[in-house]
Amino acid sequence: MPSNGVMPSMKLVKFRKGESVGLRLAGGNDVGIFVAGVLEDSPAAKEGLEEGDQILRVNNVDFANIIREEAVLFLLDLPKGEEVTILAQKKKDVYRRIVESDVGDSFYIRTHFEYEKESPYGLSFNKGEVFRVVDTLYNGKLGSWLAIRIGKNHQEVERGIIPNKNRAEQLSSVQYTLPKTAGGDRADFWRFRGLRSSKRNLRKSREDLSSQPVQTKFPAYERVVLREAGFLRPVVIFGPIADVAREKLSREETDLFELAKSEPRDAGTDQRSSGIIRLHTIKQIIDRDKHAVLDITPNAVDRLNYAQWYPIVVFLNPDTKQGVKNMRTRLCSESRKSARKLYERAIKLRKNNHHLFTTTINMNNMNDGWYGALKETIQQQQNQLVWVSEGKADGTTEDDLDIHDDRLSYLSAPGSEYSMYSTDSRHTSDYEDTDTEGGAYTDQELDETLNDEVGLPTEPAITRSSEPVRED
Repeated sequence: MPSNGVMPSMKLVKFRKGESVGLRLAGGNDVGIFVAGVLEDSPAAKEGLEEGDQILRVNNVDFANIIREEAVLFLLDLPKGEEVTILAQKKKDVYRRIVESDVGDSFYIRTHFEYEKESPYGLSFNKGEVFRVVDTLYNGKLGSWLAIRIGKNHQEVERGIIPNKNRAEQLSSVQYTLPKTAGGDRADFWRFRGLRSSKRNLRKSREDLSSQPVQTKFPAYERVVLREAGFLRPVVIFGPIADVAREKLSREETDLFELAKSEPRDAGTDQRSSGIIRLHTIKQIIDRDKHAVLDITPNAVDRLNYAQWYPIVVFLNPDTKQGVKNMRTRLCSESRKSARKLYERAIKLRKNNHHLFTTTINMNNMNDGWYGALKETIQQQQNQLVWVSEGKADGTTEDDLDIHDDRLSYLSAPGSEYSMYSTDSRHTSDYEDTDTEGGAYTDQELDETLNDEVGLPTEPAITRSSEPVRED
C-alpha cells in the first residue's frame, strides 16, 4: 500500500471547482455513485478522473448509500473556487454491468399527500401508497423520479414518473395549507371557531372535524422498509358499530385484547370530558402480550404511526343507514346513538381518511359474521410484514423513549408524556332521541388541542433536492 494510504486501484484527486465540477454521474444508493462522463480539459479530467470510476468520498462526505440526486446536489452546491477532494476507485467492469442492467437507486417511500399525474407517463397516487424509487434523476434532470407502485402482497405493479422529493414537499405543503373549496373543510373549521357560544353547534362541529382529513406530521415522502412488527400491534376500529366491536373484543377475548383506558387531560378536570390515552398505557398492555384496543381519533392514529407504533386500523364499512340501524338494534338495543349520524360520519371518514385504514370489512346487516371476520382480520394483519419508517421520527431521542424492549425491535415509542386523544363513545355526540334532524346532544366542551395546526417537519439537509442544471 502506498504511503498515502490509498490502494493501487484508488484515486485521491484534488482540484478547485470551476463553473462546475465537470462530472456526469451514474448509479445510485443501491450500487454506488459512478463517473459516467468527465468534461474535457476540466480540472477533474486533468487530475485523472475517468468514466467508470466509483466515487467513494467527496470532501469527507461519504458517498456510500447516497442517492444519485443527492450526489449531484452536493457537487452542485460546492462554491466556485473551493478545493474539491475526491476519493475514487477504478471499477470499469462494475460500471459496465450497471449501465447494461440499468440499475442505480432503489428505496421505498410511502406517500402522505394526493397527486394527480401531469403527463401520460406519470403515476397518480393517494395518501398511504408505497413506491420503489429506481431513478432519482430521471432523464438526467432533477424534478422527477422513476418509481414502481407496490400493490397487494407487496408486488410491483406499475412503473411511471412521480414528483421528486422537493416538488412533493411543495405540492404537499399547498395541499395541507389551502382550502379545497370556498365552503370546504377548512372553511368549516374557521366557521366552527366562531360558534363557541352555542354548545349544540360546537358539538356538531366537533363531529365534522373528527371526520375531516388528518393534518399529518409526516413529510410528503416517508422512507420505509418492510419489517416484522415483533410485538402485538394496537388495534383501532372505525365504523358505525366500532363501540360494540371494541367492547366485545375486550370482554370476550380477554387473553388477547385489552381496552386501553383513557384519563382526563388534566388533573381535576370534569371526568365526563374527553380524555387521553397515554402511550405508556398502551405499552403496558403490549408488555402483557395483548393487543391494546384503542378508541381514538383519525388524527391520533396518524400520531401513533408517526410515533412508530403502527396500529392495525379496521374500518367496518356500512352498507346502508337502515342496515346500521338494524345492526345496532340487534347488537345494542339500549344505545341512543343515531344510525343516521353514525352512517354519515362513517362515509365521511372513509372519504377523507381511508389511507389510515389497514383493512376494511364490508358490513351486511343480515349477517353476524362480522365479528369472526374482525378477529380473523386482526390475526392476519398481525402476521403480515409492515411498512415501517426507515428512521426515528423527528424530534425523538433516546431520552424520550421508554426502556428498550427487544420485542419492540427498533419500533420503540416515545415516553408516557405523549398521549392520544380519546373519542370514548360515552363522550362523543352521536346521541339523539330519533333519526330526525333535531337530536339531543350531550353537553360537553371541546378539547381545543384536537384542532391545533400541525406543521410539516423541517427537511434534513442531506435530502434536499436540486438538479444538475438548475431551471427557472
